[in-house]
Amino acid sequence: MRGVMWLLLAGLLAGEAALAVPPAKAPPIKSALVADEGVGESRHYLLEQLKAGRFDAVDTLLASLSVGQREYLIYQLMGDLRHIPATAALQSWVQAQSGKAPQWLVEGEVDGFLMQLPAYDFPAEARMLLTHWQQQNWQAQYRRELSQGHFDWKQVYNSRNPDLPQQQQALLQALTQLPTSLLHQQARVLGQLNIFLPDNRLLTQLLLRTGEPALYRMLWRQPVDDDSLRALKALPSLLKGEAASDLLIGATKNPKLKRPALKALSQLSPLPVKAQDFLLAELGNSQYGSLVASLLLEVDEPRLLVRLADEMTRMERRPNISLLLAPDSGTTGAVPGL
Repeated sequence: MRGVMWLLLAGLLAGEAALAVPPAKAPPIKSALVADEGVGESRHYLLEQLKAGRFDAVDTLLASLSVGQREYLIYQLMGDLRHIPATAALQSWVQAQSGKAPQWLVEGEVDGFLMQLPAYDFPAEARMLLTHWQQQNWQAQYRRELSQGHFDWKQVYNSRNPDLPQQQQALLQALTQLPTSLLHQQARVLGQLNIFLPDNRLLTQLLLRTGEPALYRMLWRQPVDDDSLRALKALPSLLKGEAASDLLIGATKNPKLKRPALKALSQLSPLPVKAQDFLLAELGNSQYGSLVASLLLEVDEPRLLVRLADEMTRMERRPNISLLLAPDSGTTGAVPGL
């Protein structure tokens, strides 16, 4: 029976090849970064003073050093401070460093051009440190609010929030630290909201841990990206039976999800009757009919194969159906001429 059906499908299946072009790498910045030696003790001393909040002592010592030593030490301290609790006074001192202009410059190459670059770009490191601390603060805040059930999703997810990318990053990290039971509760709350989502990272992270149907329905309405495809692929392992079938049928309404959704639907085992009816009806779709037929041939359900054979035979006998089933030679039947 399978052999007969494969003959009916001859010429319908076409393969597609995609060439991936690796992105070009930016050329490295070349600069001779040389720091004066013998500053190890000063670095330790400065770090201890910063921990103690004695910022005047820090500034006094730094002012007594050469430009190279000073900027090298500030640069190194920015990395050391990542592991220290950020008090308001310490953040203020780091903020001050982020606004200074490096004075020790060296020649470097950027995009083929020679430029004067900071030997130690400590203001950039200071800004990165401030961002790191802000992320930690947001994470702690979101984790606390989620645990207490007071988290306001729309406070983060609205199109007018200029900090949305950074706050989402902190939120996603906070969610990884919550127990699954609490995630289920928050997923149900989120599934009832009408909010702006810049991408599918939040929905996918929650779906992979909860499988909440309402979030899948939200995901189908979102623009398709790698995260939504990842969540769709995981659906059959998270939900079973008609629950999975109904969601995958819903996914086929999104044109960019239809092909992977059809494939995932055909792989449900056992395949619900509603899913069988839907897939058989899709055989008449001129764009996806051949794909559906090939997928159904892989389903290990004898009754479905009988229905498939009957449907294929019926379709072959319909007027003009031969045009659909005939192999595409890529040429017309007209006689070449002027």
